[in-house]
Amino acid sequence: MMRCIAGTVAFLSLSAASAHVAEAPTELDDIDVYASADTGVTPSASSGRIDRGELDAHASQRTGDLLELIPGFITTQHSGEGKANQYFARGFNLDHGTDFAVSIEGVPLNLSSHGHGQGYLDLNFLIPELLAGYDYRKGSYSLRDGDFATAGSAELRWVDDAPNLIQGSVGEYGERRGLVAGSLRGAGSTLIAGIDYSVNDGPWELPMDQRAARGLLRWLREAADRRISLTLGAYDNRWTSSDQVPERAVADGRIDRYGFVDPTSGGDTHRYMLAFSLWTRDGDTEMSGGFYAVDYRLQLFSNFTYFLDDPVDGDQFEQFDDRRYYGTHLDYRRGVSLFGRDAAVVAGFAARLDQIGDVGLYRTTARERVATVRRDRIGDLRIGSFVGLDWSATDWMQLLAGTRLDHYDYDVDSRSGLLDRRGSELQWSPKLSLVLGPWASTEVFVNAGRGFHSNDARGDDGSPGFDPLVAASGAEIGLRSTPATGLELAAALWALELDSELVYVGDAGQTEPNNGSRRRGAEFSVRYHPLDWLGFDADWTVTRARLDAAPGEDRIPNAIPRAGRASVGVRVMPTLRLGLQVRHFDGAPLVEDGSVTARDSTRADLLLRWAATPKLSLRAELLNVFDESDADIEYYYESRLADETQAVADRHFHPALPRLLRLTLRAEF
Repeated sequence: MMRCIAGTVAFLSLSAASAHVAEAPTELDDIDVYASADTGVTPSASSGRIDRGELDAHASQRTGDLLELIPGFITTQHSGEGKANQYFARGFNLDHGTDFAVSIEGVPLNLSSHGHGQGYLDLNFLIPELLAGYDYRKGSYSLRDGDFATAGSAELRWVDDAPNLIQGSVGEYGERRGLVAGSLRGAGSTLIAGIDYSVNDGPWELPMDQRAARGLLRWLREAADRRISLTLGAYDNRWTSSDQVPERAVADGRIDRYGFVDPTSGGDTHRYMLAFSLWTRDGDTEMSGGFYAVDYRLQLFSNFTYFLDDPVDGDQFEQFDDRRYYGTHLDYRRGVSLFGRDAAVVAGFAARLDQIGDVGLYRTTARERVATVRRDRIGDLRIGSFVGLDWSATDWMQLLAGTRLDHYDYDVDSRSGLLDRRGSELQWSPKLSLVLGPWASTEVFVNAGRGFHSNDARGDDGSPGFDPLVAASGAEIGLRSTPATGLELAAALWALELDSELVYVGDAGQTEPNNGSRRRGAEFSVRYHPLDWLGFDADWTVTRARLDAAPGEDRIPNAIPRAGRASVGVRVMPTLRLGLQVRHFDGAPLVEDGSVTARDSTRADLLLRWAATPKLSLRAELLNVFDESDADIEYYYESRLADETQAVADRHFHPALPRLLRLTLRAEF
């Protein structure tokens, strides 16, 4: 297969070389593959910025794939497309977001004490065409990062302007999508609006019957020293899931690879959001802040063990989450002079209140509740603040040092006869970053800091050892270099230690203590733009993840040991661009003793962008070009099918999507 990929890349390069002299009246933007710009918030070798150009040059199966532009970050799915993605980074199976924090325009998106899993991160509400990009950071080194940022964080940005457009997409397996968006300008203000509706059945024998609607309304007023915005967002989605399937049943033909066991799994969700933000500058002082309010609901039906616990009616269960959360944030930066050198004092404050009116776990049959495992009402208050110094100590050394303090307060009122629980905790997190150089077009970065993630408040069952906030200590050393024109290199070595975990397992309705863990890794990325019509990009990450346990019992399930991406972008002619990207990750251990591992996964995607006129363009995506029969994710556990008399330990996998062609026609006016 790799020979096929190499041949495709060579063909694209030769085609571009032969067509380079062609002229046309309409030109596309310069070739973009990936970004490597420092965010200016936490200088490190592993931080960066992804802009609109990078997003446009990226073929994607799902909305969450936009985060895969972060080196070493993997997104997959093990259920229907309305459920949050499965994420992997830095040796973490992030589940649905536990150790990677994401926000958009100051609104945090991870959900604590969630019905399906701690830190649940659903990005399906996004309209990709209305995203300007995002800043990303790895590790626990940023003063701005609090809860859920153990492995890193990303701050998404909406666009400040949008062309008036009508866009339609048609894909195989019943995929249809329409988008209408545009802007109105006047009196120093801009009003941006977009409406997106999509349907999708997928390749599954049981049609997914997904129906998703998204809307965005954004008002912006901007001047040289002031910027104010008000954003409204709405999202509704419902779907049917095939979930993961047992390998034994596929191998002996009882079900198809894209088959199902329980035809009634699926869910529905919504998110309605209001956000206000303000930025001002007065001389050497900058301030930004805002507030937000979010209404969220999820009803999710799953069945992973089929007939293991209930041989008659099956093991389906419902996870339910209905909440509203509110918050505010403020960031401050003031330029000063320290020992005759430029410096800045930075500080910030954030508060968030989650009022979870109803979160529960139920046993169900064909989506009808038959028993309550537990049901709770939760109040969750988080307050965080930080202060630091950004100092250019010498011509060759910049220092950013500071500390943050986070307070977590929770109140769990049981609605199913369990004990009520209340508690609080403080977490102190020092941070340090050094930038050394540049020397010979090379900068060296040294970073260290503490971070944490919170545990589900329902995990406090009264037994000793519950830790609401789990600390993590990390360090990184790396470099960035531009040794030649058009060539950018970055490399980093990092380490992370997580103290301990006590995780609420939403699928079981109980807590599960874990030992501490240790992770070590290396990352390398290269970006090369040798010609104005040709660009390459690649990254590779290697990670060693271990539990603090006896040898032979210390593997961390689903901790991916190696992952990489490579892409090539070619401007065949001024109006035609081609891009090929390849993503690979090695199989991870599925059990603690390492006796069962997942299989490797490799996927190639091909993208064509053609500007027929200045206002009319066509985008063609051929996903999974070589139709690889890989798995998005694999698990190993016991299950029982209807025709089996006892439990069977087996691999369970969610198949990757087959080769899929999607065409998108866009008209601007």
